[in-house]
Amino acid sequence: MKMTLSKKLLCGNLAILIILMAIAGLGYTRITTVDNTYTHLIDDKAMKLIMIKELAIEIKQEQVHLRGYLLLDDQVSPNKFAEAHGNYNRISTKLGEMIKQPEAKAYLNDLNQIEKDYYQFFNQIVELKQQNNKEEALRLVSTKGVSYVNQFEQKTSGFMKYQQKLLDDGSAAATESVKSAKSWMLILEIIGVLFGVAIAWFISRIITVPVITLAGAARKIADGDLSSDDIKVKNRDELGELAQSFNQMANNLRTVLQQVRSNALEVSAASEELTASAEQNTKATEQIASTIQEVATGAESQVHGVEESSSAMEQISIGIQQIAANTQQVSSSALQTSEGAREGNKAIQMAVQQMNSINTSVNGLADVITVLGDRSQEIGQIVEVITGIAAQTNLLALNAAIEAARAGEHGRGFAVVADEVRKLAEQSGQSAQQISQLISVIQEETGKAVQSMKHSTDEVSEGITVVHSAGESFEQILRSINEVTSQIQEVSASVEQISAGTEQVLHSIKIFAATAEESASGTQSVSAAAEEQLASMEEIASSAASLSRMTEELQQVLGKFKV
Repeated sequence: MKMTLSKKLLCGNLAILIILMAIAGLGYTRITTVDNTYTHLIDDKAMKLIMIKELAIEIKQEQVHLRGYLLLDDQVSPNKFAEAHGNYNRISTKLGEMIKQPEAKAYLNDLNQIEKDYYQFFNQIVELKQQNNKEEALRLVSTKGVSYVNQFEQKTSGFMKYQQKLLDDGSAAATESVKSAKSWMLILEIIGVLFGVAIAWFISRIITVPVITLAGAARKIADGDLSSDDIKVKNRDELGELAQSFNQMANNLRTVLQQVRSNALEVSAASEELTASAEQNTKATEQIASTIQEVATGAESQVHGVEESSSAMEQISIGIQQIAANTQQVSSSALQTSEGAREGNKAIQMAVQQMNSINTSVNGLADVITVLGDRSQEIGQIVEVITGIAAQTNLLALNAAIEAARAGEHGRGFAVVADEVRKLAEQSGQSAQQISQLISVIQEETGKAVQSMKHSTDEVSEGITVVHSAGESFEQILRSINEVTSQIQEVSASVEQISAGTEQVLHSIKIFAATAEESASGTQSVSAAAEEQLASMEEIASSAASLSRMTEELQQVLGKFKV
């Protein structure tokens, strides 16, 4: 399956986003768990302790009303005793609904039975009082009544110790939950940062390494060095396709330059032969002109010389035609090379567009991480609210302790419960402070992730600069090829001009041959033809020299390239 650059970037960004969401989700879950745990400790276990103390207070109230009735003859005391009994039953019923543990239910059942027996005992005391048997009533209160109260206090003390143990165990579990949350969040945080850095480094490598390699190869070609091996890029994306197109262009350019160099050598050799032949024909023509006056005595020799000139001119004509064919082939190859360079330049422009798209994707990821940092700040605000609640709970516990101190003996149970609530509030505040520190660490690591994304953006920008440099190298190559093409076209025009002059000379030689046969009757005509041939040969020599000069210039241009 082909993975384009955009797909690779999308996968990397999604992986980083999932890690960050997992860290945020775990942090929120742990905070919720700790909050629920402390809420349960305060609303359930602490409330049970308070209700147990309220049961003990109601028993104390019953004892006070019993003594007030017996000793002070307070007729309102029976009603107050009944009211305390009703309060006890109401609190006991509510506490029974909250209790789930069998051992706690056993404690409550024992307390209820003792209170029930004490209520019946009160009714017995009332009957004795109404019968004016106060001594017996006092004896029962000091013996059996005290026994009921002592039993209730013992059961109440055991019940409170059992409930206090449950409260301590719950507090320890909540503390352990906070430690576990801190450890897991720190571990996931480190993993997320390392994973994000690794993904950013990997994406940077798969983009910048091939681009730098292509830029170096393009720079060598721009300097005229075509001897490098093909670029090997393992990417199966746009950069891999760009490398393949670049290799194909370099191979085509190397082939064309080799062929142009070979044809230039052939043109140079042919031009030298043409120059030598032109000089030879010029000398022959001059000799013909000087001996034209001796036509009568050397007609046969003159005809032979004309035949040699005709043969030489035919060879020159054949050589010029071959030069023209080679020049056309060189021109065609140069045009192919120019087209290949244009395709390479288009590929570079496509790479620039892709790099710009990569830059946009990386900037988008940085925005996502910044939003996540804002969410971490919101979690920090929630933690501040929890801290405020803990402080308020601590203040309420202090107020409860003050009220319990004012109540004296009856408020001692409230003082114990208020102290436990204060401890829970302090633990809640400490846990909230620890969570706040974790949120600060998350925000700091989120900032590091943003810096890592900025570094990736800088790497992509550097890749864009390198690709632009490669594009400029391709444009320089294209200008050099256009210069070579222009030189070749000038050579082709000169060859055509030489070919036309050669045909004209050959035609003149044929006319001269016919005239030579009639040399006896047309010496003046032969002389004029010889002068015309001499002028044509000088023109051929000039064109051959121009061809030789153009060939040297072409070889100098080709010398810039190393194949």
